[in-house]
Amino acid sequence: MGRQFDYFQAFLEMGQHSLKAGELLKETLETYDSSVLKERMAQIHTVEHSADTLKHQLTNQLIREFLPPIEREDIMELADVIDDLTDAIEDVVIRLYMYNIHQIDVPAVVFCDLIIECIQTLVEALQEFRHFKKSSTLDSLITHINELEEKGDQLYAETMHELFSTPQDSLAIMVWMEIYERLEKCCDRCEDVAKALSRAVLNNS
Repeated sequence: MGRQFDYFQAFLEMGQHSLKAGELLKETLETYDSSVLKERMAQIHTVEHSADTLKHQLTNQLIREFLPPIEREDIMELADVIDDLTDAIEDVVIRLYMYNIHQIDVPAVVFCDLIIECIQTLVEALQEFRHFKKSSTLDSLITHINELEEKGDQLYAETMHELFSTPQDSLAIMVWMEIYERLEKCCDRCEDVAKALSRAVLNNS
């Protein structure tokens, strides 16, 4: 690695890991089969582990770096929040397995579609980040991520309202309440990355 380590490429690859995890979550929900959840967890964990490995490489390089391309604090914050996003996606599948869910409610799939759109936009923003001083699209991409997160908040409120309006036992309500919270948290983590990108642009311009 040495001086050739590319921090911007590392951020992008970490974002692509998040997208891959999101796509696995989407596939899991759309073709739901509780009997293969262990296999799905293993697949997503492999993606998450790859992201962790890349984050460790970045951190180790930063320790030795004399003059990184942007502020050290911004590099570490971005690495942390992108990693948190991948972890949040993995947490959804873990909860499906833990609570032995046998059937997926439609709003969960709708939520996942929103998460995918949010991460896809995030990956575009991470591609642009290398050129943050002259990019004409980075700011609008960050704004769009924030707008999608707001949609996530609205969807979460509507979904929870419907959940508590539908007659069912209290245990089922509690289980799905946590699953929807985990899905909403994925949108929040996307916004965290967007905020970190905004701070990095401000701090390094």
